[in-house]
Amino acid sequence: MGDVTGASRTTTLSLPEPIDIAALIDRHPMSPLQIRTVVLCGLTALLDGFDLLAIGVAAPAMAESLRIPPALLGTLFSAALLGLMLGAFALGPVADRIGRRSLLIGATAMFGVFTLSTAYAANLQEVIVFRFLAGVGLGGAMPAFISLAAEYTPRSRRRQVVALLWAGFPLGGVMVGLLASWLIPTEGWRVLFLIGGAVPLGLALMLLCLLPESIAFLASQGAAGPRIRTLLSRIVPDANIGAEAQFTCPAEPSHSGARALFQHGRGRVTALLWGSYFATFLMLITTTAWAPTLLEQSGLARAEAARAIALFAAGSVIGTPLAGILLAWLGTRHVLPIALLGGAATIGALGIVGPSATLVLAIMFCAGFCLGIASSGLIALAPLLYPTPIRSTAVGWAMGWGRAGSFAGPLTVGVFVASGWPVDGSLAALGMPGLVGMVLTACLARTNMASRDDATA
Repeated sequence: MGDVTGASRTTTLSLPEPIDIAALIDRHPMSPLQIRTVVLCGLTALLDGFDLLAIGVAAPAMAESLRIPPALLGTLFSAALLGLMLGAFALGPVADRIGRRSLLIGATAMFGVFTLSTAYAANLQEVIVFRFLAGVGLGGAMPAFISLAAEYTPRSRRRQVVALLWAGFPLGGVMVGLLASWLIPTEGWRVLFLIGGAVPLGLALMLLCLLPESIAFLASQGAAGPRIRTLLSRIVPDANIGAEAQFTCPAEPSHSGARALFQHGRGRVTALLWGSYFATFLMLITTTAWAPTLLEQSGLARAEAARAIALFAAGSVIGTPLAGILLAWLGTRHVLPIALLGGAATIGALGIVGPSATLVLAIMFCAGFCLGIASSGLIALAPLLYPTPIRSTAVGWAMGWGRAGSFAGPLTVGVFVASGWPVDGSLAALGMPGLVGMVLTACLARTNMASRDDATA
């Protein structure tokens, strides 16, 4: 401890050399800089959710306006999801090379521009192109903001913070569902994309001015000491960091790129994680995309179908932040499989209850709650299983496989609808991936890496 002098009685901490950045962050409470970083990442998640879920509630009105046959709605839904998948696969590793901050700013601006362009689309082909390009931006933003928030959070709180961060995604769905039920009947579907494009462009400017780069990333890249020292002094203001201080961010040696995800005993956990993401996000996104249309076909009023999606998202908003707390308390094996079983049961029940608005709204809320826990739990778990040099790659590829499921699901339901499947059968089929996810997450919980994380995180 340093000397206490003057009336200010300031205390100076002398840090050992070299300074372990991850350990330093783990030992100290969240500073204003860290909180601001997490909030900015949460705003990006919120706008991601708004943008991605807007197409589901806008689809019935868009189909009427642009004369899109119902059989082609699956293609419309999957355009952004294909972009999301490719963006996550391709841009997640880029964030491990150029930094989380730069990629996040560029990706946010990209999905803002092409969401805004969607508002001016004149036909189905233009909508598909704009939604695909917006999806690429969304896919790149997700692994960047998840990794950045995780790396600014002490490990003991990382699950809770990342889960709370992901609550912004369904909260964006609540906003778009409520706005759609209010604005589409009077202003039309285009207004959703005007809002969903303009706001991310404003956020990109905020990120440019206010968002720091990950300190752990800077250290892993051998960045200049003064830049790291400035950021650390804002996290631990009373630390004595000398001008010649050296910084480390311990991580096991690894090749770059996706093959690193299968090294050092990670192969089994990576494969199970990818499969779990695929099944969970297939069910989550396909439900938000197709449920409004299918519920309308079952006899529910359009405004009630939009409210059903809003309640689905509201349930997810409540379940999402609980995931981190439940995982820390009960462990992976007691949370994720049960949540996915609940999601499968509730969504499957939509095919039984018929056009009863009260039952549909209640079931959609419960389904959103279960899937919010499942999806957020997987997102909170993934960053903890991989070291800093490949963290964005790991999250990006896991999200990419999740988006592969999101892409395949709407197209599959589109085939069911086109082939004349009854509505109740199509709705019941939406719940089946949850049973697959239940088995995969149960196996994931038994792997050494996930079990060790349950014990230490």
